[in-house]
Amino acid sequence: MRFTSVEHVRLQEAAAEHGYKGESGFAADIVLAFISGRFTANLPLSEGRRRTHMFRAQVLRELNRIGVNVNQIARALNSDLTPPDIRHRLGELDRLLELIAEALREPAGSIKDQAA
Repeated sequence: MRFTSVEHVRLQEAAAEHGYKGESGFAADIVLAFISGRFTANLPLSEGRRRTHMFRAQVLRELNRIGVNVNQIARALNSDLTPPDIRHRLGELDRLLELIAEALREPAGSIKDQAA
């Protein structure tokens, strides 16, 4: 959890007032009490902060999904279980990309010379 320096000092003071040696145990007990319904409060989250939090959570979920997909693809391609037809098609694709790259490197005049 992140706090400004002023908030951190206030948290340390409140923890000490309630008999805690450090602020982490105090903060954890408050959060757990809130989650379990033993403690309720109107949180000071503004609509903007709430939306930012929701957006970040969605982005992290999507990034995780993308990472999982990339790992599954890499694992499949690197395993012996990848079907030969996929390996063959990937080889053909690689060869086609090389041909396209070679064609793009050739001067324009050489293509006309070959056609004549």
